[in-house]
Amino acid sequence: VRDKGGRMRELCLACAGFALEFIAFYAAGIVLVRILKVKGDCSLTFILGYLVYFAVFELVIVPMTLKWVSLTAAAYIWAGIMSLVICAAVICTIKKQRRIRAGQTETCSGIFGSISEIWKNHSVMIILAGAVVLLQCLIVIFYEDTTVDAAYYVGTVSTSVYTDTLGRYNPFNGAIQKAFQARYVFSAYPLHNAVWCRLLGIHPIVQAKQVMSCMNVVTANLIIYQIGKRLFDGNRKKADLMLVFVCVLQLFCGTIYSSGTFFFTRSYEGKAILANIAIPAVLMCAVWYLQEKNSRNVWIILFVTAVSALTFSGSAIIFPIVIAAGMAPAAVMNKRFSGLVYCAVCMLPSALYAAVFFACRIGLLTLAAS
Repeated sequence: VRDKGGRMRELCLACAGFALEFIAFYAAGIVLVRILKVKGDCSLTFILGYLVYFAVFELVIVPMTLKWVSLTAAAYIWAGIMSLVICAAVICTIKKQRRIRAGQTETCSGIFGSISEIWKNHSVMIILAGAVVLLQCLIVIFYEDTTVDAAYYVGTVSTSVYTDTLGRYNPFNGAIQKAFQARYVFSAYPLHNAVWCRLLGIHPIVQAKQVMSCMNVVTANLIIYQIGKRLFDGNRKKADLMLVFVCVLQLFCGTIYSSGTFFFTRSYEGKAILANIAIPAVLMCAVWYLQEKNSRNVWIILFVTAVSALTFSGSAIIFPIVIAAGMAPAAVMNKRFSGLVYCAVCMLPSALYAAVFFACRIGLLTLAAS
């Protein structure tokens, strides 16, 4: 009886955590869209919110980690920041609705659109796309991966939660660290899970392997949808179909280092988020830039993506190559050579990380942990 009661409690906490984190990401997106005046549907709003959320989390949590701030204090500070963002999002939404009612703007689509309008744009394809996303979530929930990386990404959450610290203990042996490893200390994604575990009381394994795994699946699919929507000139049905085809492609990617393997079996890892969210977000920005060559919002969002990539994994050290491969050709095709300068600016976060990383490797810098 106790076991069933415990499972039910974890299920309720997992659902509550997923809903609250979804709201936090979407609220961050509403605020960013308002600031940048980006035109787009609710899926783009959520994507931008997800990226800016982790970019800001990186800038807030890493200094706290280096200063030995407790997990409880960090969680309360982050909860305060999220509360302010949600309040700002509510205010933005209310003002937007008032403008719509006053006839100052066109009726918006997406979450505020009617069900009939959504059905007209998507038809039965939205049901098929939804079923595919649900299938992917079920796969990542019930598949159990027990690699060394699993021990790190879940172990870091566990040691942080049960010692009330921010990454102070080695997740493999439980010993306190004398110095932070530059490879891991800037990747704050596990600490994001630890913060939510502390706020809601969710078990680290449930938060890392189920709640955020499903969230990552949803976000990755929304990015694929946005890429398809732009490639097919706003045709939502074709974008839905592209999402389905990409899912089939990933299901048959059976090699150990393919994005599909990371997507389905290691979706709780930072490298998987880098491969299936951050890098596709660069492709989304490249297509966006080709269509709107005069828009500077693309570069702002790309910079935010570059910062958030550091949150996910130290492998973001390769992000300058990703940006060059995706954005430099688009700048040349648009005959906007100033875009190459913007590319260089967007490479700065990874370049700074690389400088710190190699300085630590050759002994010029030490990130003391005690």
